[in-house]
Parts: sequence; C-alpha cells; structure tokens
Amino acid sequence: MVDLLDDSVPSARFLVVEGEPGIGKSRLVSEFAKIAGERGRTVLFGRATEFERFLPYGVVLDALAAVPDHRSDLHVLLDALAVPDPAGGGDPGSADGVPATAAVERHQRHRRLRNLLTAVARPAGALFVFDDVQWADDASVEFLGYLLRHPPEARITVVLAFRSEQCPARLAEGLAHLVPVPLRLHLGPLSGADVDQLLPTEPASRRRLLHQVSGGNPLYLELLAGTSTEILGALRRGDFPDEPVSAALHGAMAVEVRGLAPIERLVLQAIAVIGPGLDVAAVAAAAELDPLPTTTALDALVERNLLRQVGGQLDFRHSLVRAVAYWMAGPAWRLGAHRRAATHLERRAAPLPLRAHHLAKAVVPGDEDAVEVLAMAARSTMGTAPGSSAAWLRAALSALPDDPGHADRRAELRLLFAKALGVTGQFDEARTVLHDLVAVAGPHRHAAVEQLAVLERLAGRLDVASALLSTELERLDATGATQAMLRLELAVTEMLAGRWRAGARHAGKTIERSRAGGHRGIEAAASAVLAACVVASGPLSTARVRVSYAKRMVDALGDAALRDELGAIALLAWIEPMLDRVDDGLAHAEHGIEVGLRFGRIHVHPLLYSARSVLYGAVGRVDEALRDAEEAEEIARWQGSAEAATLAAAVRLRPLLWLAGPDAVRPALDRLKGSAAPRSTLYRAVVQTHLAEACDAVGDHADCQRLLADPEIYRCLGPAEATILALRARSVGVHGPHGGSGSGSHDVSRGGSGGGLREGSGGGLREGSGGGSRDGMGGGSGGEAPELGRWLSRAATIAGDLPARLGAVGMARAALSLARHRPDEAVGQAAPAISLFTRAGMPVAEGEARMLLAEAQFGTGNPQLAREQLGRAKRLFSGSGARWLAGQADRAQRRLAARLPRQRTDGPVTLSSREREVAELVAQGLTNHQIAGQLVLSPRTVETHVTRIIAKLGIPSRAAVARQL
Repeated sequence: MVDLLDDSVPSARFLVVEGEPGIGKSRLVSEFAKIAGERGRTVLFGRATEFERFLPYGVVLDALAAVPDHRSDLHVLLDALAVPDPAGGGDPGSADGVPATAAVERHQRHRRLRNLLTAVARPAGALFVFDDVQWADDASVEFLGYLLRHPPEARITVVLAFRSEQCPARLAEGLAHLVPVPLRLHLGPLSGADVDQLLPTEPASRRRLLHQVSGGNPLYLELLAGTSTEILGALRRGDFPDEPVSAALHGAMAVEVRGLAPIERLVLQAIAVIGPGLDVAAVAAAAELDPLPTTTALDALVERNLLRQVGGQLDFRHSLVRAVAYWMAGPAWRLGAHRRAATHLERRAAPLPLRAHHLAKAVVPGDEDAVEVLAMAARSTMGTAPGSSAAWLRAALSALPDDPGHADRRAELRLLFAKALGVTGQFDEARTVLHDLVAVAGPHRHAAVEQLAVLERLAGRLDVASALLSTELERLDATGATQAMLRLELAVTEMLAGRWRAGARHAGKTIERSRAGGHRGIEAAASAVLAACVVASGPLSTARVRVSYAKRMVDALGDAALRDELGAIALLAWIEPMLDRVDDGLAHAEHGIEVGLRFGRIHVHPLLYSARSVLYGAVGRVDEALRDAEEAEEIARWQGSAEAATLAAAVRLRPLLWLAGPDAVRPALDRLKGSAAPRSTLYRAVVQTHLAEACDAVGDHADCQRLLADPEIYRCLGPAEATILALRARSVGVHGPHGGSGSGSHDVSRGGSGGGLREGSGGGLREGSGGGSRDGMGGGSGGEAPELGRWLSRAATIAGDLPARLGAVGMARAALSLARHRPDEAVGQAAPAISLFTRAGMPVAEGEARMLLAEAQFGTGNPQLAREQLGRAKRLFSGSGARWLAGQADRAQRRLAARLPRQRTDGPVTLSSREREVAELVAQGLTNHQIAGQLVLSPRTVETHVTRIIAKLGIPSRAAVARQL
C-alpha cells in the first residue's frame, strides 16, 4: 500500500479495499491516511452512511470538508454541487434517459470537481479516501466512475473501500476497465494464530472458541471478549440464549436488521429460527407467509448481503447475524415459530433431530408425543452429538408427567440424560441425577451405578467408587455386558488407587468374560488396564508384551466403538511413553482427542491433553505442549475434576520452564504446592514427579528431595522410576542432602538448575561464583556416596535397554562426576547420554545433555569442544521452541568466550596474601564451606576469592589450581 505514495509516479493511482463488516477496512484506510499525512500528502477523507443516501454527492462533500475555506473555487463548486441534477425522460441525446443538456452540465460539474482535486494535490500530492462506498448516493457513484475513466494527471492516490459483494454496479464496471489495473485488497478474517497474539492471557480453548464464534472478525472478536465460555459454546452450536449476550454486540449488528422492510425482517427472523439447511416452504411456514413473498424477501436479503448462497443453499453471512435476528424476534413469536416449524417438518416426515431441535424450544407439559420424538432423537444422536441429546432429554423430562404411571419411563430417560451429561463433562448435574437413580431399586440401577462410579472416580473419590462397584457386583447374578462393564470400571478404579494386583485381577476377569460375550470394546479397554498394572509393577519384558497386546486391541476398534472406550486410548497414551514408545503414545493421544471432539465426548479430554502435552514436550514441540496442558487444566476445572486439573497444572510446569524460565514457573509451582494432592496414587505420583523436577529447576532443592523421598511414587511409574531415582541421586549428590549444602552447583542437566556454563550458579565458568567445590559427594557426608550409588544402580537396572531412561541415568552420573571435580569421567558419561536421547527422539533432553557435556569438556581444558556442544544445544532448543533454554545456551557461549584463558603477561602472577591462603586450601581439595570455616570468612567471600584466583591464573576451573601453584 505504501508504494502507492511513491512521488516518482506523476499520475493518479487507485486502491480498492473490500471486506466484511467489522473486518477492519476503515481502520486500515485510516492508518494509511495517517501515513500519507506524515509524508506531506494532503488527505481528504469522505465516508458514506446508510441513512444519508438522499444527499447528492454526500461522500464527496464529506471529503471536501477538509479543503481550506479560503479557496474561491471551492465555494463556487460547492454551490454547483448543491443544485440537484436535472432529471428528465427520454432525451435521445442521452444514453441513460437524462436530457442531453443535463448530461453536459453533469459532465462539466464532474470535470470541475476533478480539477479541484487536482489543484488540491499540488504540489505535494494528495490521498483521497472514500469509505463505505456501498452506501454512496448515485451522484457520488457517478462522479467516482468519472474519476476512474478520467484519472487526474497529478500525484493522487484514490482509495475506495466497500463491503464485499456490495460495490455499486457502475463503480464495479469502471474498476473492471481501469488501466492500469488497481491494487485490490480483500481483507480476510483473523487466523487462530492472530487471535492468540491479540489475546495472549486467555486460555487456549477460549481463544479458539472466540475465533470460531467471531469467525475471525476483529469487531465481533472485540465485542465477544467479555462473553462467558458457556455462552460462546452455545453460540457456536447455534443454540441461542433467549436474550442478547452483549448489548454492544446487539447494538452494532442490529442496525442492519432494523433497516429492513417489515416483510424482509419477518423472513429473516423466520430463517433465524429454522437455521441451516432452510427451504422456502419451512421459512414460509415459520413466518406464516405464502411462498412467493417469502422468495422475494429472500432475494432482497441476499442482495443486502445478510444471506449468501453457499453450496446451493442460503445461509447467513455470519452466524452472529442469525443470532441478532433471533434475539430481535419477540419470545412469544419465537415460540410460535418453533411450533409451526416442528409441525411443518412432521408433515414432511423430516429426520427426528430436525424436529427435536424445534420441539425442545416449544414443547409443553403433558405432550407425550413430543416427549417420544425428543427421546428417540436423543438416542439417535447420543453417539455423535451428546450435547444435543442432553438438551432434548432435558426438554423431554420437563414435559413428561412426574407421576407413578410414568416412573419407569422417567427413570429410563433420566439414565440416558445422565449419560449425556457425563460424556459432555457436566459432572455435577450428572452425579445428582445418578444418586437419585441408585437410591431406588429397578432395572436401571446397575447402569446407574456404573456411570456414578465413573464420575466418583473422575472426582478422585476412589474408595467410594470401589465400594459402589463391589457391592453392585455382589448383588448381580447375571453375567454378560452389564457385569463386564461394572468389573472393568472396578479394575480402572483399583489401578488408579495403586492396587495393582486387584486391578490386574479384575481386568483379567473382564477380558475373559467380554471375550466370551463378544464385547470387543470392553475387552480392549480391560487389556489397556491390565497393561497399565503390569507396567507399574511387573517386569519390563512382560510389560512390553501386555502393552503391545493392548495396542493391537485398541487399534482394532473402529471409531464408533472407540468413542465409548476413550479411557483405554488415554491410558495407552500415558503408559506407552514409560516404555519409551513416544510415537505410539502421541498417535494414541491425538487419535483420542480427534475422536472425542468428533463425537462430543470430552469427559476424558483432560487426561488426553495432559498426556499429549508430555509427549509434545518429549519430541520438542514445546509451544504445543504448553497449549495442551493449559487446555487440559481449563477443561478439567470446567468439569469440576480437581484431580485432572491438578495433573494438568503439574504437567504444564515443564514446558513453561523451557519456554519462559524459572521466574514464570515459580508462581504456578507455589499454587500447586498449596493445593491438595490427587487422591489417585497414579496421578499423585505423576504430579509429585513434575513438581520435584520444577523445584529442582528453580533452586528449591529441599522440596525437590522431600517430594522424591515419598516411597509411593516408586511403585507407580514402572520404568519411569529410573528417571525419578536419577533425579533424586543428582539432587542429593550435587546439592547435598535436604538441598542445603553450599551455594554452588555443577548440575547442568536440568533447565534452570544451573551449571558451570550457566548464569547464577557456581562453577568455573559461572557468573559470580568461584567454583562451589564439594567433597566426595557434592557437599554431602561421605555416607551419602553408597546410597547414591545404590540409587543409580537400581535406576540402571530398571531402565533396562530403554534409551530415554538410560540417558537420564547417564546425565545424573555425569552431574555427580562434575560435582566431584572429575570432568574426564563426566565426559565419558554425558556423551553416551546424548546418543541415547538422540535415539529416543527427544531433542530437548539431548540439548540438556550437550550442555552438560560442554561443562565437562571445559573442565578438561577443551573450550573449543565445549563451544561446539553449546552451539548444538542452542540449535536443538531453538528448533523445539524451548526459548528460555536456548537463551541459557547462548549466554553460556558468551561466558565461555569471556572466560577462555587469556595470553599470560610476562612475569609471575601476583596473588594477594588472602587469595594465596584460599588458593592453597583449594589445592588441598577443601570446599568453599570448609575454607570459610577455617579462615573465619563467609562462603560468599570465599567464592569471590576463588573467582579472582581462577581469573588471575588464567585456568578453566578450580581443579587446575593445584597444578598452577
């Protein structure tokens, strides 16, 4: 656009800007006008309005208001423009029926007006903006057409802005023949990424919802910003509340509807009631009109761009236009329109869901025929649209008589209603309905118990769920699907409670009985539960077999069957990464989310999104990992599932650290520390592991070690226990028991935990530190060494041949070797860890291993090799979106360059007497704390002395002090 202001072009140039209402046309041309003004151009800005189309040359006069009053030619021209164009009929000298003399006068008027604009443009050039041209009066349109046919010979830029598909016909014809072809900008909607940038503090799911409802329209997005998530979801479904959700939104959009003729407005409101897929007969029935005037009104609404033809059918230009039209119809009229539409659809033998949509809005108490239609429609859509099923069942129950004669039918519909509520995440209301059903004996009790147990389990009340299921199984004599479902749910509950043997036993029985009955979905789900129990408590070889079998069973299910067993695929997404099967886990998480969204089953989505967050982080998709964790937490909180919300919040810590650093993590970490731990043993183990890792990263080593001292977490995560033991050994070995010894740390294997090449921590290359030396085990007592060795040996045994687990053990060993000032050993331990993480396809972990190797290589006197490793780590972090880690690697590179040994000057190095005292003690292998105690100094003062000593001697680390002395 700015190129159109090029002063080297002496002739007029044209810009066309078109787009939907609210898309930003006026804002764009206003900003362009501002730029032109700053460049010295004269700017004339005219805007047409819908209700001033009677004023000839209205948009032109609006623009000319900026021309200085002292111009005599302006006043003469304004007087001429005030004279109406003569109208006549049929003078053969005029092509359009206007007398020839009048045409000549009009031509002269247009020429004088063009000459005035040319004069205004000299000498600096000018920008003429004509906005909302779709509402321009005929005289203005004719002049603009003349301007297109006879462009001024001056540095003039003309901007014409109008709504899509509403360019006046004469103007469109002139633009089509303009040479050179004008620059045309069609403003499209904002993308999802644009909305993310505009609303960074909103949760990801809400941003996506706002984008969907607004259609990416900036004005609508702004007007919807304060709308609740629940209302936004209803707007997306076309399930409009009875009252406008926003006065500002209603006011901004109602203008277009109020300007319609009465019959056009009536038809528009009828279409709003009918909804997508309308036909003329249905609209006419809802509006109580004959088909012919209905068709005429529809054509007029298309011409006004309120309706559009899409795929052979008419639909609203934007869903919010439909919402406003719906709200502007009175509630009593809407009720009648829905009844008329339902009656019309019944006569046409329309599908049940179409009829149910209108009956739900118009059903009256006691109308049992309507109740049956609503119930049948709800059953037919339960698998694909449970949210609609819930709405229709709610309406049916409101109309069904509440008396003994209808008790059984009412219980049947309430059970179906509870199921619809449950799978759509409305747990509290579903639980209330089910408690009522369970309290009464009857044919629906078993199914109600199973559903209620699921909800109690999702709420973390595992003992309640287990008791419900066990009691019901004792009462149940029959075998088959009912017993299999109850036992499957009991197996899931026992597994989450950490009772692996009981969980495996119930899962095994479920497999046998469901296989005999041909219930493949139940069998597949039970296979996943059994696999999870074995992964947590059994040998690695058996775990592999069980997980592979469960994968085959779940993958063999079609999506229609899988939608009822999404818990199974979520479970696989969690346990497969424990066996380093990250690709399988990611594929299952993505498939589960897709199936859940397609069929409206979001009750398992917090677990699926949390699993995918962990997996995205592992494969180096950090931004997506953070987004999924936030999505999981938001959905869980909306569902009222504190267990799943805490799990998601803990999972969020890792990508947040990698992306934004410890300062961003601390507030979230503090909130989690103050919240209740999950009651599920399995969830609690996952949460504590992520909390411990985050504590380690932000320097809260005491809390890290406290969390890792809980024996329960070592019996829940199977091969992942190797990673936990490695983290515990590293924390104790590097930071001392209880995280309280010394101020330094050689641990560079975790983001944010410091390291010799990272800022804010001890080590030979760290800013403001003098090396932070340790005794044999990082400042711990000598008695710690055997225990750390046992932990790491056990971790290596548990890891088996799993590359990611072995990599974590190798990194822990390397960090401990650095803490002992054995960089040569650290090199030999960190290098294999890099290969293991590369094999596992985990770029962020590989980058951290390379940071650790760089520290070790620097300690062995190989700064160039260290620099190379830092560069590779930085590239890995950057490619993964781990921006804070990439910044850490970059700063480490700069510190390495600053601390490389400088050329020694002639003559001996002079140390002060105090520095020599400190240096001699360093050479003896004493730690900073020991030196401080011996010389009666603070550890920080000793640290400062050690830093100066290393710099004066020009050596890479404190390990070389003895050689220099």
